[in-house]
Amino acid sequence: MLVKDIIKIACSFIGQTSLEKALDEEATLSEDEQLICDSLVNFFNLVYNEVACEYIPIYNKERVKCEDFKVKFSSLTENPLQIISVKDICGRKVKFKVFDDHLVAIASAVDVLYSVQPKSYQLSDTVASCLPMRVYAYGIAREYYFLQTLFDEADVWEERFKNSLHVLQREKREIRMPRRRWI
Repeated sequence: MLVKDIIKIACSFIGQTSLEKALDEEATLSEDEQLICDSLVNFFNLVYNEVACEYIPIYNKERVKCEDFKVKFSSLTENPLQIISVKDICGRKVKFKVFDDHLVAIASAVDVLYSVQPKSYQLSDTVASCLPMRVYAYGIAREYYFLQTLFDEADVWEERFKNSLHVLQREKREIRMPRRRWI
C-alpha cells in the first residue's frame, strides 16, 4: 500500500477534498496544500510507529557469529528494540543475557529474533502492513484534529482507531461453554 493512498483516505476524513483531489490527479500542490500534506505524512509516521511499538511489532531474524560468546548489536542489520529469542544453528533455544550494546549467548553462531523500530516513510513510499489503510487514516485524522485543538473530533477518531486495532487484534478461538449438570 502506498502512503499517498492512506493520506488520500485521511483527507476525506478531515475534509481536505482539494488536497485529496490534487493528490489523486498528481497535480502540483499549492504552498498551503504542501504544508498540510507534509504534516499528514508526519502524522502517518507517528501512527505507524505507534502501531509497530504497541500493537503489531516489526520483527527481524538474523544469523550472526558470536565472538567470545558476544553478539554486538552493531553487527545486526537494524538496531534492536527488544530481543525476542536466541537459537543455535540447530534451532534449539539458547539462554542469553542482554546488555547495553551486546548480548551474551554460549554458542558459536546464533539466530537472533528481535523487534525493530520502523523507519520513516515519504509520500511516495510503499508500506508493507497487515492493517487496512483506513486504520492508519483514522490515526492520521486523530493527530490532525488534536493538533488543531479540536479535542472532541480527535476523541472520535481516537476511538475509531483504537477500536479498529482491538477488533483486528482480538484472538479468534473456539468458545467452550461448561457442561451442564442435571440436578
